[in-house]
Amino acid sequence: MTGKPEKPTEKPTGKPTGKLPFPDAALVAYGKAHPGTGLTIGVVLELEGPPPERRQLAASLRPVAESLGTGPSDDGPWSGADGYAEAGPERGLSDVAHEALARPLEPHRWSCSTVAGLPGDTSALVWRADHRLLDGAGVVGVLAAWTGAHGPGAHGPGAHGPDAATASPARAEPWRARGAPHRAVTDPLRAAWLCGTPLLGRRRGSAAEADGGPPATLSYACAETDLGLLRGIARRHGTTVNDVYLAALSGALRTRPELHGPDGQIRALVPVNVRGPGDAAVLRNRHIPLRIPLPVAEPDAGRRLALVAARTAGRARALRHPLVRAVFRSVPAAAGGWCFERYFDPARATLLASNVRGPSSPLVVAGRRVRRVLPLNFLPAGHHLSAVLATAQDQAVAGFTTTEPRRAAESFAAAWLGELRVLATAGPRGRGEAAEAGATASPAASAR
Repeated sequence: MTGKPEKPTEKPTGKPTGKLPFPDAALVAYGKAHPGTGLTIGVVLELEGPPPERRQLAASLRPVAESLGTGPSDDGPWSGADGYAEAGPERGLSDVAHEALARPLEPHRWSCSTVAGLPGDTSALVWRADHRLLDGAGVVGVLAAWTGAHGPGAHGPGAHGPDAATASPARAEPWRARGAPHRAVTDPLRAAWLCGTPLLGRRRGSAAEADGGPPATLSYACAETDLGLLRGIARRHGTTVNDVYLAALSGALRTRPELHGPDGQIRALVPVNVRGPGDAAVLRNRHIPLRIPLPVAEPDAGRRLALVAARTAGRARALRHPLVRAVFRSVPAAAGGWCFERYFDPARATLLASNVRGPSSPLVVAGRRVRRVLPLNFLPAGHHLSAVLATAQDQAVAGFTTTEPRRAAESFAAAWLGELRVLATAGPRGRGEAAEAGATASPAASAR
């Protein structure tokens, strides 16, 4: 991928024209194969005070429309702005996010709605988009353009967020760093193995899932905490925030066998942002799903974190190698749907786990300060749970989308927070234990 501007593939109406790059074409094909599966992603912003006036909101959304290069869902720059009545005192921000996922969004569209009368003299903006338009990194880019934030943060090894590491060539392209010339050979080979192995097996999902069915009823819940908690755990254990996030998911899933795969295993599908140093501003889909087996059978929290760290080490770096990006651009668009059917096969991957790092600076929309940001994530066909970690303004929010009743989603969110508290008190694994964890996490295990 180069830093040159890409030719637009969307007319102002938002409908795709011409040749779509992979995985844009993959998501288009996936959506056609599963018409009952919504591909809605986005954010819910809590604002201080009442919502902005219609004209003020329209002006603030103009950079968003220009960035997306696609028409809105209505004649104006957003849709549904008057679709909400005054909220009752018992209605909170998580309720708004829960209701947002229940409303369908047309393919290749985006929308913004307002919610007034939330507790504490607050209001909300619900910004949603079809995943076929952009990925999580694109949502962060939209948020930066909408709020005027500068320097959105880099994403973790899990996929999303314009890469702030481009300020440092050594960090942006670690294979060029001192002492790592071998990565020029090993990283492309590892990436080919990681991406290719899931495509070799025959798709094992049911015919009902492939043919599509009635839209599933989705529930949403979220867990909020200080980003410093995850950073502190990662620093003490010598891991990353993304590893801590996945390890906490592993612990929360231990007592939920109904969410395990057919073989009793949990394999998280972690999207990895493959944007290069020159195309961090691209809002379209530029990610590759990476399959990570979660150690749900391990009873010790500290060892679970060590196992996750061993299974993620170097994977995202390998997928960001320039050679991988070149191959990525050359994948025929027609192969996209075939690839994604196998990546998202519910018999092989049972949990979509995204990680989106947003701006760390204070956010302001249309003159209102943003107090909180809740992420919205879609649920692949045949899956029962997806998770997304969003970090912004030094806060971390994990959003959970599921087909289970909402009380089950809330229970899972609470369990994830509980696992973070356990990790905060768990002692770090020693060098010997970490080496043992790495030995048990063979490359074959991470792709099965």
